[in-house]
Amino acid sequence: MDALKTHPTATAIVVLIASYIGSFVVRLIQHRKKFKNLPGPPHHPIWGHLLVMGRYRQTKPIRVHPHTFPNFLNEDYKLPPIFYVDPWPVDNPMMVIHDPEIAHEVSAIRPLPKHPLLSKFLTPLGGPENLVTMEGPLWKKWRAIFNPGFSAAHLMTQVPVMVDCALEFAEILDGYAMRNEVFRLEEAATKLTIDIIGKVIIDHSFNSQSTHNDFVELLRKQISWLPSTESLNPFHIWNPVRPIVQRINTYRLNKYIGQIFDSRFSSHDTATPKPRKQKTSIDLALETYFSETGQTPDEARALTMDATFRRYAIDNFKMLLFAGHDTTSSTVCYAYHLLSKSPAALAAIRAEHAAVFGPDPTAAAALIKASPHLLNRLDYTLAVVRETLRLFPPASSIRTGLPGYFVRDPVSGAQLPTDGFMVWPHTMGMQRSPALWGPDVHAFRPERFLAENAGAVPPNAFRPFEKGPRNCIGQELALLEVKIILVLTIRRYDVRAAYAELDKLKGDGSMWAQDERGRKGVQEVWGEEAYQVLLASAKPREGMPARVKRWED
Repeated sequence: MDALKTHPTATAIVVLIASYIGSFVVRLIQHRKKFKNLPGPPHHPIWGHLLVMGRYRQTKPIRVHPHTFPNFLNEDYKLPPIFYVDPWPVDNPMMVIHDPEIAHEVSAIRPLPKHPLLSKFLTPLGGPENLVTMEGPLWKKWRAIFNPGFSAAHLMTQVPVMVDCALEFAEILDGYAMRNEVFRLEEAATKLTIDIIGKVIIDHSFNSQSTHNDFVELLRKQISWLPSTESLNPFHIWNPVRPIVQRINTYRLNKYIGQIFDSRFSSHDTATPKPRKQKTSIDLALETYFSETGQTPDEARALTMDATFRRYAIDNFKMLLFAGHDTTSSTVCYAYHLLSKSPAALAAIRAEHAAVFGPDPTAAAALIKASPHLLNRLDYTLAVVRETLRLFPPASSIRTGLPGYFVRDPVSGAQLPTDGFMVWPHTMGMQRSPALWGPDVHAFRPERFLAENAGAVPPNAFRPFEKGPRNCIGQELALLEVKIILVLTIRRYDVRAAYAELDKLKGDGSMWAQDERGRKGVQEVWGEEAYQVLLASAKPREGMPARVKRWED
């Protein structure tokens, strides 16, 4: 103590540390008290649920997607449909909703605002002003701009473009089959889906399946630099280099999309305008701009485009390109994977394609281009896609609880608070709930979604694209893409996961090869080796190593 008296700097440091510790302890006690009498797993007065979550880290694959953890909690502790999880200060305290009607209430009927964590996570990919994180009138304006470009009627006009991209993908599969080569299916599917979304929304050919593309490579790099949520290594979580790299990548991504937007702006032709049904999202955004300025395109081009409108447009195009390709590519991977493990389902989908498009699989492309409406006859194929999305949803929505906003506990009838909690209408929890879907909930059964079984699908429990006004704008496009891809490939090739040969891809230069963690120990979740990991969205582990061979009847 005498030393502290003679060293005022040391005294100040000790007082500061003691004050911080004291403040933290007070906050900890106050925080833990919030969970008294709230439903949830056993709650420790000091550790909250950190010990419970820590046990899962020891018994589950280290890289498993965090959206599986509420399912594990529910399985082990038989929790009610709404419960609370307290991982503070490591993560946000949360209300987990496994009740479909309450989930519908907080997302559609009395919608809570999006959680700030979404903006923090998505800003490096889509910028700060995008459809996912916007609120209020600004969101309504931009949603109205893009809605026509994602309508079912408009998307049918884009079918020939999708077919051409899918045919190129089929030839890539054929090359892997000829070479008998292991490859990462997720990467091949990603290049396919970004080529499609590029043509559909900005009328731009990325050609990423056949050539190197700077935008695609930058986007993949940006994804690979997102914070590692499964790691407890502080350097992985707070990497000091990350903000610098992300800022550089953002600048280059903005420049790429900005050049496309500026080029379309400067060349907008008023003399021979496109019919509205042929306009892509970039055309519709420009129409809105010209309408707002009250100028003709020729007059507007004489001036500089409003910087705010341009920035919002670039952010939204980046988000649409990211979200439009990322989740669809994973769904394509899982559809192949699940069909390869279900001979009956694979035979059924092939039989449906033969019935609709004839016995020659190579003739299907021309038939689809000539008569896109034939895709509406693929009831079983659509059921396969929906069942794939049920088992492997790409994302969930998270909301911010508000003072005075309570939800009714469907079990006890009590009013449960949302204020101070991240409210999570938990998609994975509802879509893999035995209480909602039956004891075979983890089984791949496309028949669940056939018309004759519609009454057995629990209302509001299937929500891979969310529900309500903030649902995914691209859901019709995603379903259409996957159907076309399956039609043009599933009768030509057998595609199977090859996790036993994963070491053959080690160091292959992909973004998956940059992180070799998580290969030891248990490598299954619900008996599935192709479990999901979080890398911007839910993706198949290690990019789903795969083999493909030509299929013969």
